[in-house]
Amino acid sequence: MNLSPPAGFELIRLPTGPAWIRPAVRKNLSSLWQKQKSNPPLRNLARRHPGHRTFPGRAPVTFFPVSGSPGWVVRPCVHGGTWGQLARDLYCGTGRARKEIHCSSQLQTKKIPTPLILAVLFYPAGLFLRIDMITSFVPESRDLASFLSTRPKSAERARAFASVRHLLQICAQHGFLHGDLNARNILLSGSFTKNPQAWLLDVDAVTRNGADSDHVNISNQNRLLRSLLKRARCGDLGYSEKEIPALWRELFPQR
Repeated sequence: MNLSPPAGFELIRLPTGPAWIRPAVRKNLSSLWQKQKSNPPLRNLARRHPGHRTFPGRAPVTFFPVSGSPGWVVRPCVHGGTWGQLARDLYCGTGRARKEIHCSSQLQTKKIPTPLILAVLFYPAGLFLRIDMITSFVPESRDLASFLSTRPKSAERARAFASVRHLLQICAQHGFLHGDLNARNILLSGSFTKNPQAWLLDVDAVTRNGADSDHVNISNQNRLLRSLLKRARCGDLGYSEKEIPALWRELFPQR
């Protein structure tokens, strides 16, 4: 198994197994298990912190405070689709983590907002690995689905939707197609009474597409629309499925 770290990371051994970390977070990360009687995965350790917060996702995502930073977010890697029903969170090798780091680096090079990956923790499970991705926390933020669930006022929606359009426009400009773009993979930060910023999450599904920008933009928008309809059917969006077309015209008024 190739554990050599990507550029910008170093390989260390934690009580839970090997990890790739950025040197700046080594001290904080290494100290997390010092007062523990056991060596639980970081995803479990984070949930023991009194200041933690948990967010929904394919697997629960946990924020917890970390000294000298806005905090860290721990996201367990879990397969999606039919394969996910079988493999769940088991991976063959480090390829999944390498891909996300590569995609994140590409996005940041083009100044597309996405949280910085700080570390990747690997937990050996027989011939397989379980993986935790640790990213920097974006303060004063909530995902698009959570934002809509509050049924925000028209002016707040307009500002948030403008930031989402801008995010997808710059993704299309550089040919970035998000294969799993959904209402939980767009994060909104800052004040909704001013100009919030939109961020791209779960970027392992991002690919660089050689097609024209209009094609990439429409593909990303279609994925987002399917997600909004799904969330509405599930009843956790704050809008019914019948309300989505009107909401969509607000989000993309010229389409």
